[in-house]
Amino acid sequence: MTQPTGDRAGSVPRPLGGASGLNAVLPGAVLPERAPVLNPAAMARPLPPLNSVRAFEAASRHLSFSRAAEELGVTQGAISKHVIGLEDFIGAQVFVRSPNGLSLTQEGYTLMEALRPAFAMMSDAFAHYHRRSPRSNVCRIATIASFASQFLVPRLPDFRSQFPDIEIEFITSIRLVDLEREEADIAVRYGLGQYKGLVSTQLVKGILSPVCSPALLERHGADLPALLSSARRIQTAGYNEWRDWSVATGVDLGSTTPAYVIEDFLVAIKALVTGQGLALLPQILVRDQIDSGELVQFCPMPLEVEHTYHIAHTAASARRPFVQDVVSWLQKSAAHLN
Repeated sequence: MTQPTGDRAGSVPRPLGGASGLNAVLPGAVLPERAPVLNPAAMARPLPPLNSVRAFEAASRHLSFSRAAEELGVTQGAISKHVIGLEDFIGAQVFVRSPNGLSLTQEGYTLMEALRPAFAMMSDAFAHYHRRSPRSNVCRIATIASFASQFLVPRLPDFRSQFPDIEIEFITSIRLVDLEREEADIAVRYGLGQYKGLVSTQLVKGILSPVCSPALLERHGADLPALLSSARRIQTAGYNEWRDWSVATGVDLGSTTPAYVIEDFLVAIKALVTGQGLALLPQILVRDQIDSGELVQFCPMPLEVEHTYHIAHTAASARRPFVQDVVSWLQKSAAHLN
């Protein structure tokens, strides 16, 4: 039987280099369809900041900014700002805020329905990648940059001296890393410690220390009212920690200047060190700088709060010996703050 030739329908393409080449196509073979060509113009369309998209997705799922903030490990104010930024980008309101709570607008509902499959696809795609063997001696800690910078990094020499065979890697992000699906063994999270499906242990008590630079305090001596009336307060929490401190201590803030809102602990600490104001910050983040004299307490009355740092991990990761060693070391390193 004569094989079909030429460009007639049903013909077999002639391979390059002759029929005996490696790329030869056998008669009757089913050829794959040509891959779709992506439109460069569509790929170049501007996207909103991904943190804004993530904040919206979490808030739309919970219908709560506070729960979204808890999930992502940020403040409620940060969620609100990200959502406002997304609304500005798309030119439409996505939430309706009322005394009864939060609800989605029609535009918000449409966007939520479009994004949910995309997030599910990304989660499934990255779940297939494993960057290291489960028997590796590397312990990966997921946390926010301020905790890694202020508490973990200064104590790494002590850790290495005690556990020379264990390596530590940091994943620093404001989002809540999914320990079930991502390559992290332990998370140190700032919040209330309620994390579904995880073992959570409080690392330190929730204590906010009233701190400022030595130079700023020196200008006013022990005159707390004068200090509060002239120096700018720095607010880092969405629930307004200064109001709670005023109630707890009886210190009147009625005549003080408006507060700076700085929702990143590292940025707030930088502002303090450069003498730009007063702040109430987690004791675990500023204790070393108080001990070194870089920061001072402008008042002996700290504020106890519910939010604090917790160690979180899956039940499976706890069975790895090196994870237990790291958890124990973290607890011992922070024990003097409890």
